[in-house]
This record gives sequence, structure tokens and C-alpha cells, in this order.
Amino acid sequence: MHGHYIVVSYQVLARKWRPQTFDAVVGQDAITRTLRNALASGRVAHAYLFAGPRGVGKTTTARLLAKALLCPERTGAEACGACSVCRDANLSIDVIEIDGASNRGIEEIRTLRENVKYAPSRGRYKVYIIDEVHQLTEPAFNALLKTLEEPPAHVVFVLATTDPRDIPATVLSRVQRFDFRPIAPDALAASLEEILTSEKIPFEPAALPTVVRAAEGSLRDALSLLDTAIAYGNGRLEAETTASLLGTTAPAEVRAFAAALLAGETAPALEAIARAAREGEDLAAFTRDVVELLRRALVIKAAPTAKLADVSHAEGNELRRLGENVTLDEILYVLRAFLDADEAMRESPHPRVELEMATVRTTRRPQPPALEELLKRVDDVAQRLRQGGGGASPAPATAQANLLADEPRPAATRTPAARAEPPPRTPAAAERPAPPRAAVTPPPAERDTPAAPEIGVAWQRVVEEVNRKKPMLGGMLAQVVPGGLVNGTLTIVLSGTGFHREMLTDAANKELLTQLVRRHVAGAERVDIAMQSEGDAGPSGHPAVKAAKEIFQGEVVAVRPRLPEGEGQ
Repeated sequence: MHGHYIVVSYQVLARKWRPQTFDAVVGQDAITRTLRNALASGRVAHAYLFAGPRGVGKTTTARLLAKALLCPERTGAEACGACSVCRDANLSIDVIEIDGASNRGIEEIRTLRENVKYAPSRGRYKVYIIDEVHQLTEPAFNALLKTLEEPPAHVVFVLATTDPRDIPATVLSRVQRFDFRPIAPDALAASLEEILTSEKIPFEPAALPTVVRAAEGSLRDALSLLDTAIAYGNGRLEAETTASLLGTTAPAEVRAFAAALLAGETAPALEAIARAAREGEDLAAFTRDVVELLRRALVIKAAPTAKLADVSHAEGNELRRLGENVTLDEILYVLRAFLDADEAMRESPHPRVELEMATVRTTRRPQPPALEELLKRVDDVAQRLRQGGGGASPAPATAQANLLADEPRPAATRTPAARAEPPPRTPAAAERPAPPRAAVTPPPAERDTPAAPEIGVAWQRVVEEVNRKKPMLGGMLAQVVPGGLVNGTLTIVLSGTGFHREMLTDAANKELLTQLVRRHVAGAERVDIAMQSEGDAGPSGHPAVKAAKEIFQGEVVAVRPRLPEGEGQ
């Protein structure tokens, strides 16, 4: 007894949905328009080069061009599709497809040169499509040059390559070159949605962005991934199963992580990173997904009426809910932190640590107070200043001068007492702005050193160069201010912790800092590091700065000298 077998023939989506007309080619409008115009006007070149990444339509476009050239019933740019030549286009002996990787020697090119002499069997042209042409050897290219430059009138060459840099310039100068671009995400997603709808396959729209990102602009890759994901999902395309298949994080989990960041919830955010690492997900891809999500939230928060091409209506509503309880500045802060983390993760031997550091930094960011509370605090401070007495008018100038003082100024602490003196001391109070000017004048032992503003400007150049070479060290130098230059030693004042001091005193870091100080600060040969105490009268300890920090709940990240009059304008 013989069994009965049913043979089921399944054609993968990439082959089934290969474009049959120029209009169906996705994302290459400029190229298809040029070829259609050339076909319609009869200005067809003897040789073309199609260059671009994989899966963007190079071979498909070459076949469509060959089909249109061979069609005897064509009246415009497109082949008729009904004649016998069009029906047998895939089997036609007048369309010769050659794999450059396996036919790369000079003998194969000699055979080609002999075959081009023969006339086409049915159509008006004979078309040679050489795929991966950059794989040909140098002698093979040299043998092809003459034929490529002056082929018979009935021959058209179409060369396709993913690496045009390996093609000799003598070949490039003999062909018309078309550069195929990666397909845009919105066009790729629209094509996938159209195919799924036509195939009547149930799908979740949230799964498409995952496939599109993994395809990296290749429609063929996207359709291959789509086939695999549908089989994995038992005939359905779901966001969670697709993310699991591709080893990426599901969009819902990325949104939950971003929501924890914006809400300042450290524990859930760190748990999400631990789960991603435990399940073998790519943390770099996870970080990029978070950056992309925050970018979209930022755009929608900044421009609520903006329409993003790759964001559906439902996704737009979710992004609006994500950013509704935070300010635009907070989203900017978090986005910048993760952009920096993405860059650091590529070079760090501990990428997970970089990601966790960025997470803790963003969830513990300074929270901006409510505007009403802020205005009330400003009014309270202004009220206290107004109650200071008749000497209140020159106080701002004194405070501003003291902000950049190199050393503690005891005179500033005696100001309240001066204000409380009887009227005979009023002239002395009126001259109170004079001491800062006298303090700027260097003592006799330091007359050959630069003035304080010049040191400050030179120090900023040092910090900028350190930022370019060691961003982490440069970020820490934001908490450092130059104290003064004495006998070739530049004293810098650090307002950070012991960890920051250890980082600065590291041999390699201090050597780099010393070299840059010698280059930018005139007269400096050495660097001395001093820790600023809590009661120090430097910029961070100034009463006005302390009041501002209390009002805005912030911290001092950099102190820059005031430029002399006329500079920076």
C-alpha cells in the first residue's frame, strides 16, 4: 500500500513580492525615474553600474531594465508583461546573469567577449548582468575594458556591486553609475504593512519598527526576517515574540524603562537593565532604542502638532503620555546622558556599568521646583536683601567681584558690621567696592604672573582640550576653578569629593593636565591641587551663590571668569 504525499510549494515573501514594474521598486525613485525616461526616449546607455548595500533593489532593477529592453511590444518605459518574451523573461537566453564571485577569472571574461558577438535570439537586445562585479580579478577587469567601452550595438551591460571602491577607475569611467540608498524606515514599514495585509497575516503594528530597525534599510532582509518571525509566532506577527526572536527589547519594555527614567525611579530602571542582561539582550541596541524613544518624546513635547513619519497615531499618544509629567529640560537632560552613555559604551570594557551610571545619574537628577514656589523664594530673598540697610546699593558689585576671588576675603564678612555703624562711617561704606579692585593688583612677588581673568580664560582652554581627549576627566574638571599662579605653580581648587581628588592625582591624568597647563597658561610649570572646604569663601561658598543654590535646588557645575569690558561682544 502506497502512501499519498501532498507536496506544498511555499514561496518566500522576498521572492513572491519581488517588484515586476519600476513603480513597485521601493525607495529608489530617482533611479527608476531616470531609467524610465531613458527607455521612453531611447537614450539607453551601453553600460550601467548599480552600486549600493544589500537588498535595496540593484538586481531587481537590472532585471526590469533587461525585461523592458527585450519586450517587442513596449511603447513606453514599462514592458507590456503580456507577450511571450515578457512571460519567459526569467528563462530568456538573451538575459545572461553572471555571478562575479564565482566567475572572476580572465578565462571567464574571454568567453564573455566571444559570446557578445552573437545576435540576440528573440528580442532586440542581449543584456549581461554581472552581480558582485567587484569580485573580478585585476586581469579580468583589464580584459573587459575594451568590450565594456565599445560593445556591439545589441549588447547592454549592467554591473551590480556592494563595494564600488574595489572597482578600477578605468571601469567606472566607462559606465553610467547609479547609487542605491538604504530604504527609509517609513517606506520600509509601509511596504511590510501592505504585504502583511495582502497576505492576510494578523500582525501587531508595534512589531514592525523592530523588524525595520533590524533590517537596516534592506527590504530583502526585512522580508526574510518577516518570514522567520511569522513562523516563530505560529502564523502571527507579535511585538513580544518578534523582539524575543531578534534578541532585542520589546517596545513596551523600552517605554517602561524610559518612563522609570523620567519619573526618577532608580530601582525599576536598574532592574530593567538586569533583566535585559540576564536574557542575553544587546545592551548597546537597548540603549539606542531608549535614545530613539526619548528623541521622539522630545520632538512631540517640543512641537505637539509635529507629525513624525515613523510614528503611528497610537504611538504618538503613548509618547505624549510619557512626557506629560516632565519638563522639556528634563527630557533633554536624560537624552543627553544616554547619548553620552551610548558613546562611552562603545569604548568601555564595561558597557553595562556605563549604562547603569547613566541610569542612576538621570533618575537622581535635580528636580526643578514649581514656578510659584520658585517665585516665592526669590521674593523672600529680595525682601531680606532690602532689609539690609542703606548699604544695599553697592552690595551687588561687591558680591559680583567676590564671586571670582582667588582667596577668601575677610572684608566681605565684615560688611554687615560696617552697615550697622553710625552715620559718620557712611563714606567708608560708599567706598566699599574699592577693595576688590585693589585685590586684583598682584603683590610684588607675583607681578610677572597673568591677571585672574587671563588665568580663567586660559583654564577654559585647558578644560576644552581635556574634554576632547578624556571626556570623563573633562567633566570632572567642571568642579575645579583656578586659584592663582605663584612662582610657576598654578593652584586649582577642587570642590568635589575625595574620589575626584584621587582621579586628579592619578599619574596619567596629572601628567596630561600639567602638559596642557604649560601649553595654555603663561608662566605655569606645575599644578597644585587644593580641596575647597565647606566654609571656604570661594565662588561655591559665596552667600549669593548659596542662596541661588537653595532657591533652584541646583549645584555649581562650572565657574567662569568675567571677561574684561569690551570682550565677548
